[in-house]
Amino acid sequence: MEEKPKFCQYYYGDLKLTTSPDTRLALPLRRYWWTLKRYVWWASLLGIQGAISRYLLIQFAKSKVMKNKKAIPEMTGQILNLKLNEWVEVRPAKEIFATLDARGKLRGLTFTPEMTKFCGKRFKVYKKLNKIILEATGELRKIRSPTVLLEGVFCDGKAHGDCDRSCFCFWREEWLKRANPPPENRKEMTRML
Repeated sequence: MEEKPKFCQYYYGDLKLTTSPDTRLALPLRRYWWTLKRYVWWASLLGIQGAISRYLLIQFAKSKVMKNKKAIPEMTGQILNLKLNEWVEVRPAKEIFATLDARGKLRGLTFTPEMTKFCGKRFKVYKKLNKIILEATGELRKIRSPTVLLEGVFCDGKAHGDCDRSCFCFWREEWLKRANPPPENRKEMTRML
């Protein structure tokens, strides 16, 4: 029997809970425009009945998310305040699992099975994650807890039905620790000086 794929970090319900709305004035207009474009696109592909059933399905999913909404616990770990191009080491899986709740999440963000292969390895911080667009709604949202993207770290989709999307993995700062550059990078850095 084939195992049902697990939700990834881009799952709408989790992202909705781990972010807060962006409060800029023009965003509601942009959201309505995005929604209108999406429904017109659905109607062109699925027909009017298909677009209506898709809309009803999304409304049902949103109502379930809001009904199951749980408070995201406050941050208890050390804030590293990581910067661009700073070297970090991903903590061992055992330490990361100790930070997760019963649902396998830290403040609403899932630690996916694909992320375990990066444990104990060093990477550069590619970007600090401050805002994201929820693809399901087109809504721009702010990330509530310190989260970063690491250079060259992508989801291979093996635990998600062999998804080929190659999404960035989101990393909470508690799952990382500062590290020195690997030896080959230290030699390059001293040559530049």
